[in-house]
Amino acid sequence: MKSPQMARAPSLFLSFAFVVFGVGMEKSFAVSSPILLTIDDSNPSAVTITATGFTPLVNSGKFANSGVDLLGFFNATQPSLLGSTFNTSLFGGGSPSPYSNVRSDNFSTSGGNAVDLNLFIVAGGGDLQGFSTTAPAFTGSLTIDLGSLGVSSSALPVAGTTGDILTGNSGDQGLVIGEWEVNPVPEPGVGILFVLGSAVGMVVRRRRG
Repeated sequence: MKSPQMARAPSLFLSFAFVVFGVGMEKSFAVSSPILLTIDDSNPSAVTITATGFTPLVNSGKFANSGVDLLGFFNATQPSLLGSTFNTSLFGGGSPSPYSNVRSDNFSTSGGNAVDLNLFIVAGGGDLQGFSTTAPAFTGSLTIDLGSLGVSSSALPVAGTTGDILTGNSGDQGLVIGEWEVNPVPEPGVGILFVLGSAVGMVVRRRRG
């Protein structure tokens, strides 16, 4: 007859394996799709874009006046969207000047509807953005008053939405260097994974009993 400790061993192993597998999956996704910018768009008049400090997927260089494109950002076409940011300290690709302006772009729709959000620099536009896999893609943050530019809350992405970040824009495209994410949904921690793993173990024990 098996001792209680021996009977619990398989279920404990399953619990441990579940936790390890879950954490491994989280890490694998993080490596394959780095989130370089997180966005809080709960208030259209104060949309905040913040750097995560992660490095880009690939090396890519573009001039600062071409900026970077947040592909597929808007849920509706934004014709002639052009304006300045405020409270800006978001730097990209080692450029000495922070992103100071925004506009709508249509790279992701091949010249069709303008649903991308382009961040770029007017002053110092000749500066080079040199994105490197050995340095953070972005640092700092900026805030945009999209409401004053006529953007409604319904045109903004919902929490958990992600999209690619392209260096340059539709007229001077570069490479996809990572992703942006709106109001990130918290990932399950190790504690939650352990609880789920324990539940699996309990089910196994009951079936064997």
